[in-house]
This record gives sequence, C-alpha cells and structure tokens, in this order.
Amino acid sequence: MTGVDVEQLDLLPPAKVPKVTERDMLDLLNGRYHKDYANGPRYVGAEHVRSHAGFGAQRTADYMAMDLWPGVPYGSKIALHGHEVKVSRSDWLTELKTPEKAEEFKRYMDYWWLVVSDPAIVKPGELPEGWGLMIKSGNAIRVKKAAPKLDPLPMPKPLMACLLRAVSKTAKRGVA
Repeated sequence: MTGVDVEQLDLLPPAKVPKVTERDMLDLLNGRYHKDYANGPRYVGAEHVRSHAGFGAQRTADYMAMDLWPGVPYGSKIALHGHEVKVSRSDWLTELKTPEKAEEFKRYMDYWWLVVSDPAIVKPGELPEGWGLMIKSGNAIRVKKAAPKLDPLPMPKPLMACLLRAVSKTAKRGVA
C-alpha cells in the first residue's frame, strides 16, 4: 500500500479539462490544410473572412481553404471550402436560428463544413442540407460526414478582396 487513504480521493477536486477555443480549432484547421509539397502547397487558408470590404461587413466566415490543385490525378479539383467553427452547443443553436449568416458565404463555396470541438454540439438531424461535418479528434480534425459538392455562384470582387486580405493576414501569422 502507498499510504493513500482511498476515501480521501473523493475529496479531491475533479481534474479541469481545458476548454477548447475557436483559436484552438482554427489552429487545427490550419494544420489540416497547410502542408507543403514539392510543387507547393495544396491549400491556402484564410481565417475570419469578412462579408464585405470596408466598414460595411456584418458577417464573418470563420475559415476558408482553397484547394489549389487541379483534378486527376490528384483526386479533386480546384475548389473553395468554407468552414463554420463551433465550440459550444449554444453557439450552434444560435447559428441554426440565423441560417442567412452561413448562406451569405456558402453560396460561393464548392463545399461547406461545420467544424465542432465536441460531437455533442450537433445532434442527429440538425446538420442543414448541403453541410459537411468535421469533428475534433485528439490533435486533428476528422471528417464525420462528407460535405456534398455545391454549385457555387461566382464570387463578387468585394468578397474576393476580403478573402485575399484574410489569406494575407493568416499568412502573416505564419500558417497560410
């Protein structure tokens, strides 16, 4: 015996599990998408893409990733992925009540993803049509439900300007 009174173990406070933040999730997305290859990176990423250039922006897409590689033999084609990051159930429920927030960006994306820190954030049947689901798994992001290929509208230049600005800001952080 080690001399530990087993009954006193119940008196110890429970171990604190660190709360996962949006920053943690963005770092995981950057890790997922930012890999260099011989001919250059496959993806370029952008955090916090605003809906409009200037001071009129009312909405922000949490993350966008542009697949820079053409189709065969690489298994995909040049495509833009949009991501909505959620780290709490209450934030997800708010998102469900305001679908126009995601739609402002989703209509220009080839794929749209919900990215959650905990699978309990989104309940079965809640994922809107046209969305894929990614879940934090250890120190990575895994696809739980593949996003369907969407039929995007052409991106307007003001949104493209916001995307390029966000790519630049993300790159300055050393991750684009």
